[in-house]
Amino acid sequence: MSQPTLSQVKELASRLSFEDQLTLLEHIAQRVRMSPPGRVPQDLYGAWKGKFPDDPDVDGILREARAEWEKEWTDDGDFVG
Repeated sequence: MSQPTLSQVKELASRLSFEDQLTLLEHIAQRVRMSPPGRVPQDLYGAWKGKFPDDPDVDGILREARAEWEKEWTDDGDFVG
């Protein structure tokens, strides 16, 4: 016996009474709520390993960022941007 297709199920459901269609909808909604999610979230442990330097120069990075920020400020303290 072959598996029913979505179009076959739709056709059969359209033949049901309004009340039976609601009952079918409630049944399907309950099954969907009870089923586990279709996609398992990726384990992020170690996902970024090797993507960044092991020992970054934090002070140097901050100096560069501050130098860029200082270029955006005028002498009177107003932000230019």
